[in-house]
Amino acid sequence: MLKRFALTFLAFMVVVFSLSFVHFVSAGEQKTFAVLPFKIFGPQEYQYLSMGTQSMLTTRLAWSERFIPVDQAKIKSAGVDFPRSREQARSILQKIGSDYVVFGSITIMGKQCSLDVQVIDQQGRLVPYNAQTTLDELIPSLEKIARSINGQIFKRPEKKAESVANKNIINRMNPELIFNEVSPGQEFYLNPQFRYKGSPSTPGRWRSQALPFSAIGMVVGDADNDGKNEIFVLDDRRVYAYTLVNNRLVPLAEYKAPVSYQCLNINIMDLNRDGFQEIIVSAIQDEFVRSFILNFDGKRFSVKAEKIPFFLNVVRTPPEYMPTLIGQKLGRGRLFMPDSVYEVVKMGGRYQLGRHIPVPEKTNVFNFTYLPQGADYKIIVADDSDHLRVYSSTRARQATTDEVYAASSLGLVKDETLPGLGKPKDDDPSFYYIPTRLVPVNLDRDNRYELLVSRPISVSSQFFSRYRFFPQGEIHCLYWDGIGLNLFWKTRRIKGSIVDYGIYDLNGDGQKELVVCVNTHPGMTGLKKRKTIIVSYTLDLSTPQ
Repeated sequence: MLKRFALTFLAFMVVVFSLSFVHFVSAGEQKTFAVLPFKIFGPQEYQYLSMGTQSMLTTRLAWSERFIPVDQAKIKSAGVDFPRSREQARSILQKIGSDYVVFGSITIMGKQCSLDVQVIDQQGRLVPYNAQTTLDELIPSLEKIARSINGQIFKRPEKKAESVANKNIINRMNPELIFNEVSPGQEFYLNPQFRYKGSPSTPGRWRSQALPFSAIGMVVGDADNDGKNEIFVLDDRRVYAYTLVNNRLVPLAEYKAPVSYQCLNINIMDLNRDGFQEIIVSAIQDEFVRSFILNFDGKRFSVKAEKIPFFLNVVRTPPEYMPTLIGQKLGRGRLFMPDSVYEVVKMGGRYQLGRHIPVPEKTNVFNFTYLPQGADYKIIVADDSDHLRVYSSTRARQATTDEVYAASSLGLVKDETLPGLGKPKDDDPSFYYIPTRLVPVNLDRDNRYELLVSRPISVSSQFFSRYRFFPQGEIHCLYWDGIGLNLFWKTRRIKGSIVDYGIYDLNGDGQKELVVCVNTHPGMTGLKKRKTIIVSYTLDLSTPQ
């Protein structure tokens, strides 16, 4: 009897203690919390998870007018470190002056993770949360712990699943897009061609006739300032101009570069702010860079500048994120001059290198872009192995994708011999493959930009590194979730190799479309003649009713 009473009393005390810790916050009562940078026990390449986990948990735990996160600057100015005991944690809490402090560690061994999170209040009461997971499941595990903290400690009620009549409808823009649906009540209306099901005749998708050449790039813009966009397509040494008439591409003009040229990419930009956009093409001729700039008057091309000795590209640079012409010299004993990306300006009638642009190591004019994130930004770099690397604005590496992105078949021979030693006699040279375009977009008009990038799909390329013909692909829209690049939406699979893409008003109706340039697959033997097709997807950017 005495034993039963003791057990009952012990259970009662446990309940009382729990209730005293996870007390309900009355209406109007406001509390503060601070999430400390996490301690990472594992390889150096995962140290970015320290601040990424801190940022993610802060976002998940914030509760408007109830639980307010402490400003990060205050946490940094306090000079706090990872607490190794309850006493140290309580001391840090008092130093910051918050009601709660959340801290923890992530231990990484191979692909396995041990996640330890602890919450302490002003009375020194501490509650631990633990999870064994994998790197791929780290974010869902963190979100599960955040929900537990919200419910058990902050007493935040969970959102109930909405009825079918009251679903949270998010603008899908076109049903041809497949969305990463993050909540059970969420629906999208983006485009039907962004699902795997559907057909070429599905509303929201347009496909051009086949063009009798293999493209390496495409841009859309109003080069002649007539209020209507033209489509410019680039192959190895030609630039073609088209207009859209009755849903067909009608040729307007063609520019032929010298026969010994190899064109590399194409951009369009109003360089002198006169309302006329120039067509900018990077090209090489044997061992020399021979970039050129064209004007187009609606009927013919004219050369504005030629034999520019820099690789050229257009990138939206911070802080204004206006289109900026950038350039890089050919390297000595290597393909690109290291740490030599510059703005390109016109001085004395010539295009010259201007202000130096600091970029991460192994970055060149072709393989990076800036991804705005509120008042800050990330630098996205497509590396030599066709993976995307994410860097902070201070050029600290934060993440690398597991998937292959932005792979192309346009390769340049990498000559890495020392000057004066002559060319190596190598029948199997190594190549640098220029990645496809990296396009920052903000279609949902929040303060977070997403990244449009191609995702090539090929079984053969997984086994043969030189096999660069991709029979199909997808356009992925990725976003930074605090830890890595995550999928927001993607197109359904597109037959052929994706060579270029962008957000343009293709048909002049005032609405933006996702426009994709595709080369048909040459078949298993690689002997079929490749052709070019333009595909567009309408994007309904209106707010759902």
